Formats: sequence, structure tokens, C-alpha cells
Amino acid sequence: MELASILLARALAWIEPAELNPTGKVFYPDLVAALVTRYNFQKFPQKVEDFDETKGITFGTGKLGRSVIEQVIIYTYGILLDTRTSTQESKRLLEEALQWASKDLGLVYKPSMIKRWQYTSQVTFSSECALTNASPAIQRLAKSMRENIAQVLPSENLDYELTGLLVDYDQLARKHPLGQFSIQRRENTPFSENKYFSDAPLPTDVHLKLLEQFEADISTK
Repeated sequence: MELASILLARALAWIEPAELNPTGKVFYPDLVAALVTRYNFQKFPQKVEDFDETKGITFGTGKLGRSVIEQVIIYTYGILLDTRTSTQESKRLLEEALQWASKDLGLVYKPSMIKRWQYTSQVTFSSECALTNASPAIQRLAKSMRENIAQVLPSENLDYELTGLLVDYDQLARKHPLGQFSIQRRENTPFSENKYFSDAPLPTDVHLKLLEQFEADISTK
């Protein structure tokens, strides 16, 4: 497996922003101005209706040092930060921002205020191992599809294979759903390029390890 790109590395801290400003002494527009100055955000709330945590207060395209931030969104019960580096870096930047804001801007923050962390990792990668290799049953199905389509359309010679794999749990098992683990052929890319997209509710490093493990497993079948 060869990593092609990290499309999304999201860290979501489950924390109530209202508790960061418990008595309302910090003026939200002042906080926004300080964030824009420090992180050079190109998108930030400017109108009254932009300050709605139920819909998400969004800051987009910022930078601190050599770290590029895709976006930060503040919700009623959580704050997320996206990079294209790693979920570890996204988590670090968010924790650092909270510590800075508590020190310099008057917010109240302790690490224990974060109830839990949640992650989203999206990557593209190349692999010589076709998903169809995952199961003899899938290989037989793909072969049968090719043979039967050839009977329906004699002029066609189409090679069928498994193009997507989804691993999930019962979404009714918990109140706040987690993402699915998926592997699928990269959209608008010919099969010959052997390029895939994968999405997982995991830290980036764990996500990549699972992909490497899966590739090793199907390559030995």
C-alpha cells in the first residue's frame, strides 16, 4: 500500500463552549478577532446569524507556523478542527488553541472538560491488491457477472470486481453515531490506476495500519 494523500484529518473534542465562557465575560466578536489575528483565518463569522452554535460557527483556511488548518467549527456540544496532516496534529492544534485562549483571552479551560475525542480520517492510496481477492465467493460472483453480462451483451467484455467494502455496526446501538470504515475504488479513476479511497472514524495512524493489515491479508489469499 502506498499513501497518495490525506484528504481529511479531523479531531472533534466533546466539550461545551458555554463552559469555556461560564459567565459570558468574554465578548464573542473580540474572541473572533483574536483567532483571526493569530491563525490568519480567511473565513470567519462576521454577521449576527453567523454566531449560531446549533448550526456551527465556522472558521476556514488558517495557519499557525507551518501547520495549515482547513477549518474549525464550534458547535453547542463540541469543537472540531480539520487538517490534512494527521488527526494527531489536529488534536494538538485544538488543545493548544484552548490553552492559549484560556491564558490570553480569559476563557476557562482544563483538559478534563473534554469528555471524549472523536476522529475522522479520509485518505487515498494505491494498491496492487484488488478488493475482489478478499473472498473466493466474491471472485466467483464477479466471474459469474462477467459471463452473464456477456450473454446479455455479446459485444461487451467487461471485467467485474468488488469496488467497495463497508464495515459498520448497528447505527441504532448508540445515540451519537460513529462513522463507517470503508474502502472503495477512487471515483473517476480507471481501475488500471489501482487507486482507492478510504474513510474511518479512527486516528490517522491507526487507519493506515488497518489498511496495511487488510492489504497483507488479501494478498496472501
